[in-house]
Amino acid sequence: MGGEGAAANFARRSPVPMINLLRTPQVRAAQKGIPTGSVYDTNEKNLASVGSEQLQEMLHRCEWSALEGRTYLPHQTRAAIESAANR
Repeated sequence: MGGEGAAANFARRSPVPMINLLRTPQVRAAQKGIPTGSVYDTNEKNLASVGSEQLQEMLHRCEWSALEGRTYLPHQTRAAIESAANR
């Protein structure tokens, strides 16, 4: 799914400068529920379903309404992943 023009490259882009402030307890709480690798994989698949050309156009226009109403893969919880592994 990689490559310079891949849709996954849009995961960290923003049309305006942005700063994310995360407190350590918030990050730890989130990590308990959803494994980090799973988040990246799910985000890459969801971005790929939109497509890099459409994402580039939306970024250029700063207009994101094309994302509304789409169906995306949900993030799996750690419990669901562990349960599937034990089957």
